[in-house]
Amino acid sequence: MNCPKCKSENVSISTVTENKKVGCETIILYILLAITILGWLVLIPILLRKKTETKTYAVCQNCGHRWEIKH
Repeated sequence: MNCPKCKSENVSISTVTENKKVGCETIILYILLAITILGWLVLIPILLRKKTETKTYAVCQNCGHRWEIKH
């Protein structure tokens, strides 16, 4: 694997867990669901679920460039 920035072959792979970002649409949905009684039954499991995802990155040891590796 070569670095797309400097073309070096000195690249290491790392896997990290990152927090998922919450968009405006999700927040609005949470508010609308919370307004209704049924919404509370839906909202509680949504708020308690895991909000992380695992991503794999390659990091060039020469120039420091980092990019995500898609599976």
